Amino acid sequence: MKERTKEVLRDGFGVLVNNAAAIRGAKNGPLWLTIVFFVLSLFLPVLPIFIAQVNANGSTFLNKYTYGLEKTVTAMAIDLKDNRHVEFDLGVDHILSIKENDANIDYKAYGHTQPFATYENDATKQYDFMLYVSEVMTAAEKKIVNTAIAGNTYKLGTKDLLNEKEGVYTPSYMIIFPDSFYMVIYGNNTTKVITSSYTGDFKTMKATQTGLKELLTVTDKDGNAVAQNILSDDYTQGVLKNFKKVLDKSYETSKVVNVWGTSGIYLAIFFGLSVVMGFLMWILTRGKNNPNNYFTPWLTQKIEARLALSPAIITLIAGFFLTSQAPLFFILTLGLRVMWISMKELRPVQG
Repeated sequence: MKERTKEVLRDGFGVLVNNAAAIRGAKNGPLWLTIVFFVLSLFLPVLPIFIAQVNANGSTFLNKYTYGLEKTVTAMAIDLKDNRHVEFDLGVDHILSIKENDANIDYKAYGHTQPFATYENDATKQYDFMLYVSEVMTAAEKKIVNTAIAGNTYKLGTKDLLNEKEGVYTPSYMIIFPDSFYMVIYGNNTTKVITSSYTGDFKTMKATQTGLKELLTVTDKDGNAVAQNILSDDYTQGVLKNFKKVLDKSYETSKVVNVWGTSGIYLAIFFGLSVVMGFLMWILTRGKNNPNNYFTPWLTQKIEARLALSPAIITLIAGFFLTSQAPLFFILTLGLRVMWISMKELRPVQG
């Protein structure tokens, strides 16, 4: 093996733990390898975030707990279908019409204090879940409607509206808009939000005139129909499974935007951080007593590109366990690495 190749390999692998190797590699190593290190130091910390976004689905908020929705959704859907003769009609334009007794309901007839349907708990005499409908279709208007509904509080042990701070609860609810829907889950006997769904739309869903019927149609693993029975766990779990499919399908449009948008934002942040760190090292080498005062901004940027690889690898590993903290891991570890090299290799000569 040529001596030059040995030097490139030594400084290439050495950058993981050796600051001097990063400086030597930046000065004498091949530029293409420095560029590779720079690209890796940007993309590796983003990878846990990207994978987490890809694996997120519309029903992700129900992965750990169902909050009793298998009973709640099933009971409300059966009541709407069998007793009120309601059906969900999704047109080819991806706009939802809700029919009751074969006639389209008037969305405007229902406000934020008048739910379209409710699920009442016989034991607690309270609302467990409420279904609202609204005719609005812009994001700003939907936010106003949701804020109004979230402000509805009820007296504990009753179904009476009560605008107080104590002794009240807020039921979990779902809002159906003509082009989307949104769900919020509250804790029992509290006004505290536990979790919420993504705002889901109907853009990727196939047109159907029997949406509610399809939600209530459950089959076993052999394809046989499971009899409609609110007391059957197989049936209620089947309805919840159908409901999760709707949630997942509704998130497909937003998922593409969230995956690339979130990843792109963090990629830009890490790029900017890397540039700032390179410039900071150049600033720290200024001064007549600093033996490195001949360093140029381009050289310190190449040094940063090489020494950032180990913080990127640490972030990649730690990010799979604590994805939400991945940006913080990279910022802290890169900052510590720059501080380390600044105190050791880039400090001025003490007189």
